[in-house]
Amino acid sequence: MAVSGGAGRAFTGIFGFFGMLILAVLVPLVPLGLAPGMAVLSVLCVAAFFWHRRFLPIPDRVLLLALGLFLGWAGFSLTWTIGGGKATTGFFSFLYLWLPSLLLLSLLTELSDIAARRLTGWLLPAAVLGATLFAVELLAGQPIQHWAAGPDKGLLDFERDLNRAALLLSLLAGPVALLLWRLGWRRVAGLALFVPLLMAADSSSQSAVAALAGVIILLSVAVLSWRLAAGLVAVGIVAGFTLCGPVAQWMMTAGLSDAAWMPDSFRHRIMTWHFVAGRLGDHPWIGWGLEASRAIPGGGEVFPNTGPPGWPVLPIHPHNLFLQVRLELGWVGAAAAGLLLLVILHRLTRLDAAIRPMAIAVLGGAIFTQCFAYGAWQGWLICGMLFCAALVALAGRITSPS
Repeated sequence: MAVSGGAGRAFTGIFGFFGMLILAVLVPLVPLGLAPGMAVLSVLCVAAFFWHRRFLPIPDRVLLLALGLFLGWAGFSLTWTIGGGKATTGFFSFLYLWLPSLLLLSLLTELSDIAARRLTGWLLPAAVLGATLFAVELLAGQPIQHWAAGPDKGLLDFERDLNRAALLLSLLAGPVALLLWRLGWRRVAGLALFVPLLMAADSSSQSAVAALAGVIILLSVAVLSWRLAAGLVAVGIVAGFTLCGPVAQWMMTAGLSDAAWMPDSFRHRIMTWHFVAGRLGDHPWIGWGLEASRAIPGGGEVFPNTGPPGWPVLPIHPHNLFLQVRLELGWVGAAAAGLLLLVILHRLTRLDAAIRPMAIAVLGGAIFTQCFAYGAWQGWLICGMLFCAALVALAGRITSPS
């Protein structure tokens, strides 16, 4: 199923155009646009292949089965969810984000070395431009955002845009560095990892710093022993789903929510996690249903003694992947989500030895980020991770590094 001829030219053109758009514009300036951008990229690439070949690419069957089990249970939970219309919208967003992207990844694994190098030559300058624009926004007070924003956009909205961009930049730093490494640009690859870390540290996004620091640490382990790194990620996945409740309760009883050295945002998360852990037993096996976090009884209240207007008990979602899956989809959903993540990890361990360490590190960093940042079903963040996977797959097709 080689992507060559007319199909290859169409695929390369579409992926190159939208890939450059994502790296140069959407990531630094319009992070919420990453979900539709990635969806259009995937659908058009798959459609172009089908137009020329008259058949669809065949994704990894085991991965497709694991994804199908998770999507099936998430869809089934719509019959009892208290999440309302958001649950239905969220489920259908899973379908149009995950399935086309899975087909796209299968096409990327069939690219020739020449096509992969050509695409990389287009994408790397776009990544540099995107990082430069982010630096301008970060250091100059977001002049582009202020110029393009409407009159109703508040200061918190500007900060959120910058933090989202910082996190995406941190997640993409690893795959971009891998592309540079595969081309033989070793020192530049190192800069591609550490310059975004410095920029993230200068932002207010602690999640971005933690994400890239996690990638770098896990990459260091994976270079020495990819089996050890993969084992650590696997243990983290299993422990996360099984122990998230007890750990959340321990953090509260240990007094971490009152620790003066703890940032207020993290103290708030600890209090929220403790509340969520107390609701896991309400529907332990099936959960409250997809997107139910925003409607959990008691979640709309505020914690006492947190000052006006007060910290909400459950601000839309728990800011923790494991707790959110357990709360909304129960043990059954946790088993399905855990299986999906473990299958992805297993597939990464079978990649070429030259890209395997970075692939494992990026997955581990993404999961680590989801332990405390944003909701589990944020479309822009899911698509950021999927685009990371696409760049790793692209790096794997550069078969004869300089």
